[in-house]
Amino acid sequence: MTMKDILQERLEDLDITKYELTRRVVELRKQEGRDTTISKLSSAVAKALDEPDGRRYSAIAELVEAMGGELVIRWKDYKEVKLP
Repeated sequence: MTMKDILQERLEDLDITKYELTRRVVELRKQEGRDTTISKLSSAVAKALDEPDGRRYSAIAELVEAMGGELVIRWKDYKEVKLP
């Protein structure tokens, strides 16, 4: 499953449109004190959904957060360390 498939499936699971996702991203940015509008972001959100592999990490992370998720990195060679 590609990143595009994952994002599209989540959008469908939430039963929201690209417009609604854009509105959520705008709200997240406003909470951070960043001023923006839906009209300024709609194209960027659509492009990130259509071609996520060509986008900045922060753009994808923002979409994931707006859809109620988080990005996680799991290292393959990670060794568990137990604290005393």
